[in-house]
Amino acid sequence: MKNSINIKIGGHAGEGIKVSGLILTRSLTRLGYSTFSYSEYPSLIRGGHNTYQIQVGLHKVQACLRKLDILIALNQETIKLHQDELKKTSLVIYDPGEFKLPLGELKGKYLAIPLLKITNKAGGKPIMANMASLASVLTLLGIELNTFKDIIRKEFSKKGEDLVKANIEVGEAGKNYVLKNYFQEKLVLEKPKTNLKRMVLTGNEAIALGALAGGLQFYSAYPMTPATSILHYLASIENQTNIVVKQTEDEISAINMALGASFAGVLSMTATSGGGLCLMAEGISMAGVAEIPLVIVNSMRPGPALGMPTWTSQGDLQFVLHIGHDEFPRIIFTPGDAKEAFELTKLSFELAEKYQLPVFILVDKYLSESDFSTQLFKKDHPAKRFSMADNLGPKDEFYKRYKLTENGVSKRSIPGQKGGIHCCNSYEHDENGLGTEEGEMRIKMMDKRMKKMKLLEKEIKGVSLFGPKKAKLSLISWGSNKGVILEALKELKNVNFLHLSCVWPFPKKEVEEFIKTSEKCYSIEGNATGQLTSLIKQETGLTLQSVLKYDGRPFWVEEIIKKFTN
Repeated sequence: MKNSINIKIGGHAGEGIKVSGLILTRSLTRLGYSTFSYSEYPSLIRGGHNTYQIQVGLHKVQACLRKLDILIALNQETIKLHQDELKKTSLVIYDPGEFKLPLGELKGKYLAIPLLKITNKAGGKPIMANMASLASVLTLLGIELNTFKDIIRKEFSKKGEDLVKANIEVGEAGKNYVLKNYFQEKLVLEKPKTNLKRMVLTGNEAIALGALAGGLQFYSAYPMTPATSILHYLASIENQTNIVVKQTEDEISAINMALGASFAGVLSMTATSGGGLCLMAEGISMAGVAEIPLVIVNSMRPGPALGMPTWTSQGDLQFVLHIGHDEFPRIIFTPGDAKEAFELTKLSFELAEKYQLPVFILVDKYLSESDFSTQLFKKDHPAKRFSMADNLGPKDEFYKRYKLTENGVSKRSIPGQKGGIHCCNSYEHDENGLGTEEGEMRIKMMDKRMKKMKLLEKEIKGVSLFGPKKAKLSLISWGSNKGVILEALKELKNVNFLHLSCVWPFPKKEVEEFIKTSEKCYSIEGNATGQLTSLIKQETGLTLQSVLKYDGRPFWVEEIIKKFTN
């Protein structure tokens, strides 16, 4: 009996791989298991090899292993491409009527299940053969199909009862075939002792929900993988949440519309990937000098230019640190999972408005599009506004929008507010917002804006320590590497890990102490130059070694274990 299983579905685009994977993920999650799912697909309008991988466990799982327990091969290419991921004991489900096994020595045990014949005999359409394969997997794991059937009803209910019934009957037929022919191959998965309620959502969905919890009122974006699903999700719930969602003609329009809405007092957000962020640079500078609150999501993919649109990367850290000409304060959050994505997005709205600056949520394709099973988020989130000018004083006193204050934060008004008229533009300005080129005022305004960073350093807790306080080996990383490293820590001995969920303001004190108390310390990053390592050296003067990966794929758990196992 096993307490963790790794499953992959592979086939052509258009075969319902993602939907099938989600049905299996949701079924297992509903039964009380912890799941993490990751999909891969090429940057093609049609065709190409698609996969969906699910790590399911009795205890919390936060990343997929590379080695598979079960592979559902919907085409011969899947068997060829994933041989290196198979073990001797791996079960490979394939349809002998659709293709022959490739020549040569093959790893794993091959279960010939005539999925299409089973489907036809049960009265289903060819596309429903996926339901036979999913039911086969659940049966091999020793799991009844009741919850699976409930998920099918929920997934297809809008398409009619006949379709629901047909999918369920195909699933039953798949189960019966396995029980009759492959009962001895069962990889029984231990049943959870408690049925802890969890939901399944992507990192992007968590960001969208975090934005709503933070009070989001206006969202503008131009579609760019892997940030696009934030736009899709928010547009689908626009009416029921009473927000405005605008798909713009390009990223320049997206940032400027969000800036305009924020200037008008509306809580606003935009999202893009690296290429789109390039186009937003001037608008981000405008937010910096005009002190306009704005939340910006950058979901990274490999570059330069269009790069590899559907793959993952952590190559934009230094870019986001420096985007926009000259200097102005900013916050850069780097969540490591769906829960952090939700919480930090919510916090971003508070801090953007409180300190009147741009806040970046820096994620990547791996976090944006992976499916996390996580406990339900809190439902109630009281709306609270920050730094708004409520009482503007006598009529004869000219409102100082950029008043020089001790902490650098001045009260802001919104258009139409009585007594709140002021000038707002992209030029350096005086306290009233009027453009100036006077040197002394320039210094005062720069100092005013930069003062905010000192307050943010005290307010933001940007690190989490996992493992013992002192260890023989120490790992430091950021963003979506969190789950992979935590899974590796289950096997590594005398190792600790410092996760950075905020890289700017840089948590200098915590990072410095962590590195100085470790015997050996490595930075783990998904880029070619060790961008976090460079930032650490810049801020602390300390040098550490980097473990880098930049092939467009995330780190595998086994890679981390192998690297640090003597």
